[in-house]
This record gives sequence, structure tokens and C-alpha cells, in this order.
Amino acid sequence: MGHPGRGRAAARPFRRRQEAGRQEGSGPGCGSPGGLCSSPSVPVEMVVLRAGLCPGLTEDMIQLLRDNGIRTVVDFVSSDLEDVAQKCSLSYKALVAVRRVLLAQFSAFPANGADLYEELKSSTAILPTGSPRLDQLLDSGLYTGEVMELMGAPGTGKTQVCLGIAASVSLGLKQHVLFLDSTGGFTASRLYQMLQAQTEDEEEQLEALQRVQVQRVFNIYEVLRALQELRDRLSQQVLSSMGPLKVVVLDSVSAVIYPLLGGRQSEGLALMMQLSRELKTLAREFSLAVVVTNQVTRDSSTGSLKPALGRSWSFVPSTRVLLESKEGSWERSSTQRAASLAKSPRQPTGLEVELDIGNGDMLDPSLVTPTQGL
Repeated sequence: MGHPGRGRAAARPFRRRQEAGRQEGSGPGCGSPGGLCSSPSVPVEMVVLRAGLCPGLTEDMIQLLRDNGIRTVVDFVSSDLEDVAQKCSLSYKALVAVRRVLLAQFSAFPANGADLYEELKSSTAILPTGSPRLDQLLDSGLYTGEVMELMGAPGTGKTQVCLGIAASVSLGLKQHVLFLDSTGGFTASRLYQMLQAQTEDEEEQLEALQRVQVQRVFNIYEVLRALQELRDRLSQQVLSSMGPLKVVVLDSVSAVIYPLLGGRQSEGLALMMQLSRELKTLAREFSLAVVVTNQVTRDSSTGSLKPALGRSWSFVPSTRVLLESKEGSWERSSTQRAASLAKSPRQPTGLEVELDIGNGDMLDPSLVTPTQGL
């Protein structure tokens, strides 16, 4: 299956039989009390109670519950609600209604492989990234229903690749993109340059710019609020000015999570897992391609680069791409980058291609012997 051509008007449907069940079967199983499971890789015990999680769960109720040591979904559904109603001066009937909704929302229900495969075929599309070599690395492009992570040190071009994806989807596919900017790195003029490189039609350039919605989110709570509002709009099929949405970009995930992983690490970890659940749910339920960027750290024992945010986050992205400056490119302004596959459900890890993030052109493919995995 070749990569989608640049400027194609629609994403290609997914047809690979060997991918049956991949979305539902990746990650550890559900091991939560009472059979609860928020997603294959996000333990429900880490999901923090918050307003909007289900009908009837208000800020006032959440504060009263927290004051009595009830912070997560499992804390709530495992509690004696009569005792909770007395201690928190809450309606027992209201608590039972909230518990019923949470159990329905977070419990794991069985499904057979044939149904999962048919759902996968009908809902999955492949979106071009705007870079043929990157499409080749990703086995044709971005897959809807999945989270793809771009990782690398500062200055390796993560934001540039995200802008290229936004340009390709908004102009070539005429689909909308939500760009969550947590670092202030989004540059409209750079996106405009990319669009100008693909078409000389000023009206098409303007229409493509209008399809990219940018939202500044500088902490985890603003990110969660933005994703929850998006999920509500998609559920109600109310997108106002957005139109058909296909891609959500979060640049960067590490910028909003790092500040939480300090003293009260357990609460920070819970919020990180809640964010992962929101991203994976959006991707899966609404057939979106989710792209996040992440920093890298150096392994203290081997000295090799590895993704930030640790093992808990490693189960979230289906695909991971490492961006590095090309060896031998001594000029500080060099735009050549090496993109290598660190994790993929379809391709062998260690594959590498050369990218030029300066003008969007790609060099000849440079598939090399798989390197050491991250």
C-alpha cells in the first residue's frame, strides 16, 4: 500500500486484515476492582473525579468528596454511599445516580474479534503528513483512532513537523485541525509559508488557515478542559466554526505534565493518566488522529536517548518517532533531521528516514539497519 499522494481530497480507508483488533488489543488488561477499566493502558484507579466527568458530578460535590478522602473513580464506587451521604451532607439518591453512570462509563464490556475488525475497517483512515518520507516511515501516514508521538530534544523540529501535518490536512484533505499550543511555539507565519509552498491560490491558502483552530493551553487543567469541551461538541455534533475535524495536535505534552511530577507525584501521575485517557478516547471514539510532542532524556546507565514522562506514559502512544539533528551537520541553522521509528504496531522499530524541516522537501529515503530500541 503506497503512501497517499500530496493534496489528495480524501483520506484512504484502512484495508489491512492483519491489523484486526489492534486498537482494542494493545496494552495491559483491565485489573481494576469490579471489572472497571478506563482504557487498555490507563488504570481507572488513576482517574480523578472532576466536573463534567458524568452528569450530576458538580464542583461542589467533588469538593465535599475530596474533603472526605474520595478523589478518584474507584474511591467513589468503592465507598459506602450511605456513609458518604451522611458525612458529606449529600443526597443519597444523587450519589447513587452518579455511581450508576460511572460504573456504566468505566466498566469493561466484552466484544468479539469480528465486530472489532469490522469497526476498525469502517472507522480507520490514513492521513498524509505532507512529507512522503515521514509517510513511508509511518506505513503510509497518520492513522485515525491512534495517538502518535513526536519526541526529541529542543530545536529538533517537532513543532515544524506538527505545522506540516496541519498544513497537509487543512489544505490537501480540506479537513479541520485543532492545535493545542502549550509552549507558545505555534507560528501562523510559518504555517502560511508552508501553505504557500503547496499552492499559489490565495483563496485556498486563506481557507486552509481558517481550518486550523489554535488554542493556547499552558497547564494540565486548561488542556483537560479543552479536550472535554471538544468531546462534548463532538458528542452533540456541534462544531460551530470548526467543521469536520480529523487531527488534534498537543504541542507539547511534557510541558504541561512535567510541573506536576514533583512533590505530590501521585496526584500528578493521576492527572497524567487522566490526560492520556482523554486523548485515547477522543482518537478512538471519534476517529481522530492525535499527535503529541514530547521531550527526551538521557538514560543514566546506557547514555542513550529515551522519551520523557516514564513508563506510565509509554503505553499511551501507538507510534513514536524520534527526531534528531543529522550527524555531521555542524551548522547551527541546519534543517536536516533524522527521523527514526521507536515504536510502531506495523513497522519494525529502528527504521530511519532523512527529513529537511526547513522547506518541507524530503531527501531520498535512507532506510538503515534498525538501531537500538529506546
